[in-house]
Amino acid sequence: MTFGAPLFLLAALAGLAPVVIHLIHRQKAKEIRFSTLRFLRLSVRKTRRRKYVDDALLLAARVAALVLVALGLARPAVSGLRALAGGGKGVALAIVVDNSASMGQTDQDHPRFETARRAAEQILATHAEGDPVALLFTGGPPDRALGRLQHSHEAVRQALEQAKPSYERADLAARLLEARKLLDQADSAVKEIYVVTENQAVGWEGLKAKADDDGATGPRKGEAPVVVVNVRGDPMLNAALQEIRLQSPAPATGVPVRVSVEVRSASPAPQQKHVELDLDGVKQAVSPTLSVPAGGTVRHEFRLVPDRGGVHKGEVRLTEDDASPLDNRLFFALSVDQQIPVAVIKPRREEIPYAEDSFYLERALAPDSPGAGAVRVVSMTPDEAAGNGPRGARSLGEFAVVYAVNLPAPAAELAARLRSYVHGGGRLVWICGDNVEPDAYNAMNLLEQGELLPAPLEPAQKTANAQGDGTPIGFLDKDYPPFAPLTEPASLYRSVQIYQYVPLKWGPRSAGRVLARLDQGQPLMVELKVGEGSVLLLGTGVASPWTNLPLKPLFLPLFARLTFHLAGAEADRPPVLAGSPAVIPLGAGPARAKEVEIVRPSGEQIRIRPQEADGGALRYADTHDAGVYVFHLRGGAGPRAERNVALAVNVDPSESDPATLSRDELEARFKPHALVYCERPEDLARAIHQLREGTNLWEGLLAAVLVLLVFEAFLANRKAARTADAAVDASAQAPQAATPAPTTRAAAAAPPVDDVMEYLSKL
Repeated sequence: MTFGAPLFLLAALAGLAPVVIHLIHRQKAKEIRFSTLRFLRLSVRKTRRRKYVDDALLLAARVAALVLVALGLARPAVSGLRALAGGGKGVALAIVVDNSASMGQTDQDHPRFETARRAAEQILATHAEGDPVALLFTGGPPDRALGRLQHSHEAVRQALEQAKPSYERADLAARLLEARKLLDQADSAVKEIYVVTENQAVGWEGLKAKADDDGATGPRKGEAPVVVVNVRGDPMLNAALQEIRLQSPAPATGVPVRVSVEVRSASPAPQQKHVELDLDGVKQAVSPTLSVPAGGTVRHEFRLVPDRGGVHKGEVRLTEDDASPLDNRLFFALSVDQQIPVAVIKPRREEIPYAEDSFYLERALAPDSPGAGAVRVVSMTPDEAAGNGPRGARSLGEFAVVYAVNLPAPAAELAARLRSYVHGGGRLVWICGDNVEPDAYNAMNLLEQGELLPAPLEPAQKTANAQGDGTPIGFLDKDYPPFAPLTEPASLYRSVQIYQYVPLKWGPRSAGRVLARLDQGQPLMVELKVGEGSVLLLGTGVASPWTNLPLKPLFLPLFARLTFHLAGAEADRPPVLAGSPAVIPLGAGPARAKEVEIVRPSGEQIRIRPQEADGGALRYADTHDAGVYVFHLRGGAGPRAERNVALAVNVDPSESDPATLSRDELEARFKPHALVYCERPEDLARAIHQLREGTNLWEGLLAAVLVLLVFEAFLANRKAARTADAAVDASAQAPQAATPAPTTRAAAAAPPVDDVMEYLSKL
């Protein structure tokens, strides 16, 4: 407890005044024996006890009233007991400022983040220079000057001045935990945590989850109090771009790309919006007027045809301004004509190309002239693949993907080379046909320690019925990235008929992943990870009479997307959310990149040398800015070692969710511990005063004084009434004596007259 005017505590000595007055009037009466009344001693003592009780209560009420008035004048306040028990000095602060993307919105009167900045400055202004303070933001790149306790406030003020809303999502629970750990290091008597936020619901999602894990994010007994300052005002209308999708059968020049974007109304009112598509800074198209329902979404699709190869940087944006500019743009990256080297091993070369089993596959991968397009196909025979052909030896390590189409079981030399290729990070795809003898393949696989097939093979089976109908494909793995856009509608793959296929010995303990199944459930396409690479087997062929797959629309996108995925060069690599690490494949073995040059959206260039501990991928965490990042991989061996990878980084779509946590909901998450909540920034001064000065007890003391005064008046009136009643009764019942009643002090000690008369009447 603290006192604003402690000198007034001396006024509590006034409580001695009623005691002194009581003692002065408490004089012992002179005793005069009255023999006829000696039997009334018991009645006299009973009456005196009641009188003493009344006098004691009256005295206590008067003393308490004077003491409480003195305490009230001293302005008492109750503060935290930690300040009294702690041995430190001063106040230690931790200020958490929410600078997530939603804080970039503009309310009806002013920008939301500017309100938060002013609130943080107000908190800092109440802090004595030299006392420790820590400033933490929820997003943006890490700053060495932040996230630690500082005794100089100038750096904190500069950081507040330079801060701006980020593209990231807030994790207030994580920052709250970090603030507590910082304050644990401070040797201060008083410790306080301020969270300046708009109370968006998604920002507090981690509070309960982390509290359940380690019990550290919810307030704990004896910890620094938490003050939440709500800076959300009356919001303006806002719309946001939620999601962008790219779909293309092949990332090549002249091949159309579908760009689909979702628009959401983040306000309780319908809106009319237009979306614009840009590629490499040039406007490509503008959508018609889109009617977005209140709180709902609408999707629009653009059609884009790249006219040149290389890395393209794309963007879609809303043309109209609204409350938040940060969620009005989404970026995408498109890499075309990457010249991915692919080897196709076929049994032999035919004079008529379309008589070869690999004819449709080669045309699907490289529809243009040799030397151009997204894929560079090199066809070879088994002897050439083994290094014994007339065209000279070729290293399989030059190729990102190797397709083995309807081959007889490879000899030992080629099998050893294929196994070495896979272990070094290569991707081998077997395609079955008439030349595939299961027993020979199983023997080859056994010699190579079971690392060339995903599972043992069984004799080929025909599925065609008397009408010539085969078995359709009944399942494509939608969780497999290249197949995800090919699973809807289901008729796209169910229209494919399989007339003959090579079954696999498949069971619950099989290690591979089933990517496609026949309608009856038998595995048709299976992938097995081997070393740094993988082996994939398609149980049917890519020519008649095994299937009609080459004649269906699924054929080209299926193998094109599969090839790009296996080569690590997806045309539509999914965007990364701002603040999340970007994972870039470095390659394996000799092809692993030794250096990565990163071009950020701002044009800044950074060089990184990956460590061996990074493995086969680089995790780049500095993705705080939205835009397109280009990674130039250098220093490896082979054609795929020198390549470019483009990746888009976008704002978290959940930041446009207008849902907030109310005061009651937030207090429920902090239970059983109290939370100081400021409904508006204007309430901040009162909250700070309450924390620093404590809770003023003057109102309670004043109420107690009033109650005591009423009680004292009641006791005094009761005593006076009883005395008056006794006097009336005595005058009415006393006998008419010639001699007047004595007026000495003995009368004061005599028993009540009514009791005397009653006793005499009984004699």
